[in-house]
Amino acid sequence: MDAVAEKPLQVLVVDDTATNRQILQVFLGKLGYDVAFAVDGAQAVEKFPAVQPDLVLMDVMMPVMDGFEATRRIKRLCGNHWVPVVFLSALDNEENLVAGLDAGGDDYLFKPVSFTVLDAKLRSLARTLRMQRALEDARRSLQRYRDRQEAENVLAHDVMLRQMVREGGNDPRVHQWLAPAANFSGDIVVAATSPDGCLYAMLADATGHGLSAAISALPVLSVFHGTVKRGLPLGTIVGEINRHLRATLPGGRFVAATLLRIDGTCGRAEAWVGGMPELLHLGADGRPLRTLASNQLPLGVVEGDAAMAVTETIQCEPGSQFVMYSDGLVEAADAAGAAFGSGRLEAALAAPAAGRLDAVRGALTRHLGAARPHDDVSMMLVDCR
Repeated sequence: MDAVAEKPLQVLVVDDTATNRQILQVFLGKLGYDVAFAVDGAQAVEKFPAVQPDLVLMDVMMPVMDGFEATRRIKRLCGNHWVPVVFLSALDNEENLVAGLDAGGDDYLFKPVSFTVLDAKLRSLARTLRMQRALEDARRSLQRYRDRQEAENVLAHDVMLRQMVREGGNDPRVHQWLAPAANFSGDIVVAATSPDGCLYAMLADATGHGLSAAISALPVLSVFHGTVKRGLPLGTIVGEINRHLRATLPGGRFVAATLLRIDGTCGRAEAWVGGMPELLHLGADGRPLRTLASNQLPLGVVEGDAAMAVTETIQCEPGSQFVMYSDGLVEAADAAGAAFGSGRLEAALAAPAAGRLDAVRGALTRHLGAARPHDDVSMMLVDCR
């Protein structure tokens, strides 16, 4: 027998004849197996959980319980774990062979057994069992890795969530929706209030999907909250985020973003759009007041300069609303490949202000049907009040 490196194989020999048990003990011992015995089928079933054999050599004709019934019960005890059972029987007709295989046996040898053939059968089973052990070890290793990854994913998701929803971030003027395409989202939907009472809002989209995109987004969240807390001008915040991304992200990684600052005391807003879909300013009745298309590069692409810090000033009408969204929304395609598009978005936004977010969400759900978006979908509506 080929030696099994980890440990010798354990064989359970089930036979009611003492002479047969003695012969098999000597034979199997010389081949390097560990051997346990049972004198009938009932004792084999009883001993099986404690012995935990790697394979079973089973006689058929025995008192108390025959080998066929014992094999059926042993196979039930095994569950999904494979323990081969080889019948060694003096019943040498085809009917008994079929009955043994139907009972769950893996092979059937007629007595008197050829020890040369038995040795070959056992070596073949040993090779299969070694492969099974290797696969089981690999499965356990993969499961441990998956469990560690899941724990790390939960931690990363919690960190991202805490960054997006900080104290004071649940402003009643802000209505947001984020639907990740994977476990993690590369889209950022965040709002915060500065010490002087100005509302800052940002919707951003980091390159890629999943965890890599989420990691790219983390520096943006940290800088956003830090600069808003200091009450810095919007253009300065843009420059700080860009500088930080240039210092931390590898080449080819960047973050498209729309940033908004609303000063309620004077009824004005500032906006900056870089690499994102247009910012919409809707009146109280849902009609478009102004559309602000992107006129800047995404953040993290080039070194910042004075031109990058330029923002647009917008007069806020009472009851009006700003709408920001990622390209994952308008590009979300149904099973036929048709994109949601700007037309469906505009139609949904015609709903009353209080129900616009739900209207867009419902319109997208109806459009997609059973399909799923291939990119993160995010949207933010900010009331001017």
